[in-house]
Order: sequence, then C-alpha cells, then structure tokens
Amino acid sequence: MELAAWLILASLGLLIVFTIASNTEVFGGYKSYLVQSGSMEPAIMTGDIIVIHKQGSYAKNDVITFLAPEKGIVTHRIINIFEEKNTTLFNTKGDANRTDDSGNASLQSVFGKVVFVIPKLGFFVGFAQSLPGLIALILIPAGVLVLDELVKIVKEGFG
Repeated sequence: MELAAWLILASLGLLIVFTIASNTEVFGGYKSYLVQSGSMEPAIMTGDIIVIHKQGSYAKNDVITFLAPEKGIVTHRIINIFEEKNTTLFNTKGDANRTDDSGNASLQSVFGKVVFVIPKLGFFVGFAQSLPGLIALILIPAGVLVLDELVKIVKEGFG
C-alpha cells in the first residue's frame, strides 16, 4: 500500500511540474507543450511532450514552436530563412506534410526551439487533466488511503 501511495505522489508531482512548465517559464525559460497532431511524425509523435527554449538565432532544419495566425501554436521544421523589410522570416513545414506552411513565421512569433522530446508522456498528462483522470488518479487513490487509515484506526481501537 505504501508503494502505491508513493507512486501516486510521484505521478502527481510529475504532473504538477509539466503543468507549471506548460503555463509559465519558471524553469529557466524552458516551456513544455503536448503534441496534438501528427504533422511532425516520425520525429515527434502525437502524444509526445516537447520542451522548447528560446534561442538567440535559429537555423535551417531547427524544429521551432511558433504562433501561426489562424492556426494557433504550431511546431514545424525550418526549411528556409530569409529577410523581408528588416524582419527575419522562417518558411516552415511539418515533416509529415506534403507542402510547406502557407504563411511564414516571423522571428517575433517564435516561442523557441525544440530541445528535447519526451515520448508518449502527453497521453498520461492529457488523461490526468480529464475528469476520468481526476477520478482515477486522485479521488480513488485518496479514497483508498482514507479507507486504509480508517481500518487501522478501527483495528487499534478494538485491539
């Protein structure tokens, strides 16, 4: 029972770290995102967690996360870099996509470069943030721990 409690606490701790990292830049400017599409497969798969960090400059073949108008936050590979009206622009493409992205990402729209990928952890994080995940990972284990303590109290009281 103690092992289960420690595993639950470790899982919750990991979940808290990734939730904070995805919503703030507390960890030295590193930020995490859950990959929700297959546009970068096989390099980055759906359900992976990516960790990005802002760079001073970016190069061709870097995988960057940026804000794309009308698409939201996108993570794609730089296939070309050029200057237009004193602005650095990146032509990007998802590895699994047949064509490059229709718009170009400006340097100002880039959140950072992907520095590492944690495979499949995003499925756990996504599940943990859902109602069934809340029930399975917090309410049921908490209920089991409370029940275990009640059993101990009853046994000590009648023993």
